[in-house]
Amino acid sequence: MDEVKIVSKFTRSVISKLIKAMLHKKLGYNVDIQLNGVNVTIMDGKTHVHLDIDAELDKDELVKILKNIGLN
Repeated sequence: MDEVKIVSKFTRSVISKLIKAMLHKKLGYNVDIQLNGVNVTIMDGKTHVHLDIDAELDKDELVKILKNIGLN
């Protein structure tokens, strides 16, 4: 079994900024992301990823996301 945990505040901050930039560049969403933790476990060829993320966005952004995925 292999396991990776990202708990360093600096690393989580860098990853959060990368995710925010990707969401804005690729999808046009303006979402503030705070990554609180990442756990990855690989066992018997299967990978389990657990993300603890907080996101903050305007109501208009949420409506935009919901429309794009067909839920509004």
